[in-house]
Amino acid sequence: MDLLLLFGLAAVIGALAIAAVIIWSTQRAAASAITSYFKASEFILETGQPPPEWLAQTKRRRLFRVNRSRASHAELMARFDELARFFEGCRFFEDEWAREQMLTQLAAIREKWQDRAFTCASIDRL
Repeated sequence: MDLLLLFGLAAVIGALAIAAVIIWSTQRAAASAITSYFKASEFILETGQPPPEWLAQTKRRRLFRVNRSRASHAELMARFDELARFFEGCRFFEDEWAREQMLTQLAAIREKWQDRAFTCASIDRL
């Protein structure tokens, strides 16, 4: 009976340790994603250009060895739309006015990006 109780206790402790690691890693990944969204928006609002990490070759392309070394205009626009959707539902703003200001500025930059496709020459200047 003591061995069964000891095994049960060890199983509970192990399950709690696994749950703690899962929660910690999830929180760390979420914080990293949130930070990357805010850094990207800050770079875009300051320069009007896509962040350098958006222009780099993705891991998936490197894995499957696609020859293009730069992100396409459609991929940049998709990432920009994802960024805007994040800020539409983000709770990290002081008030609704601050959120609307950022979304308005991002919408203006999106229109500029929509009008001109980033060519390889303009991307290489970054």
